[in-house]
Amino acid sequence: MKYLLCCAVLSLAVMVVAQQQTEPPPSTAPPYQTPPTFPEGQTPRSQMPPDTQATPPETMSDQSVEGKILDELRTESTLSGTNVDAKVDQNSVVLTGSVDTMTQHDLAIRIAQTNAGDRKVVDKIKVKHQT
Repeated sequence: MKYLLCCAVLSLAVMVVAQQQTEPPPSTAPPYQTPPTFPEGQTPRSQMPPDTQATPPETMSDQSVEGKILDELRTESTLSGTNVDAKVDQNSVVLTGSVDTMTQHDLAIRIAQTNAGDRKVVDKIKVKHQT
């Protein structure tokens, strides 16, 4: 009798599970809606015109680049007590002098690279204490 009852419960459970798997998912809409792409009553603007040729970027003169680099080197507190100099020409920025640490060296290079524009940065800085 127990065996018959267990088989009946098992078959009933299998039928319920099979019936649940064949039912389609509920067709209720989600509780939210996607907002419209454009506010109501407005239409999208016409397509943007193709780019016209951009004006070339302003290139700073060698003297102004050199002045800007030297000014930043002098005002940077981490580089106080060092003697880093910069010479700028059309193609390059040459850094000379000496610093105490690699951190100061890297900072001087970064300042030159930030302001050099298309010029190549030439490193001739000597580091006194390399760690």
